[in-house]
Amino acid sequence: MRKFLVLILFPTILALALRAQDTPKLVVFGGYQFLQAGNVDGSNDGASTNGWNASGTFNFTKHLGVAADFGGSYKGAVAEPAINNNFLPYFHAYTYTFGPVFSLNSGGKINPFAHALFGGAHLSPTECVVFGADQCGSNPSYSGLAMMLGGGLDARTGKHAGYRILQADWVYLPVQGSGGQGGHAKNVRLSTGFIFIF
Repeated sequence: MRKFLVLILFPTILALALRAQDTPKLVVFGGYQFLQAGNVDGSNDGASTNGWNASGTFNFTKHLGVAADFGGSYKGAVAEPAINNNFLPYFHAYTYTFGPVFSLNSGGKINPFAHALFGGAHLSPTECVVFGADQCGSNPSYSGLAMMLGGGLDARTGKHAGYRILQADWVYLPVQGSGGQGGHAKNVRLSTGFIFIF
């Protein structure tokens, strides 16, 4: 009887253990991000920026994990009218957010996921430059609450590697209003890059 139980239970336990290994404990992402920032300086000035995005997701189960997400977006002074002729926009944004991740199939070849991330942002808003001279004053950098709601699609290409086909987020960033009054801009972030699976 004991041998019979061992013959029955051992394959079952082994199958459960192997199945549990299909769910990665840690997924690390690194890649490119595009951020469309809206009214970030309280003067209805927007910026289309390029930058980087990095995150790590720790999975508790096949469907639930927690992520830490970091990003940097930049727009330098390029010859492009912003408010009036000869005005050049400048904008830097750094975000650091954390929150739950809901995965449809974290151990599979294709994994759609959704997340809700909360944290902060540090922004350097638009400056106005006319013929190389600052005519609008220099707005100081400032920080505030940031929130990202969205998700994406991961494709696994090997045991420890894959590709984030697309991640799309609605982003809530602080803005600097006139007279020190704050508000919030509604923005969009798109990211893509490589994932590393542990």
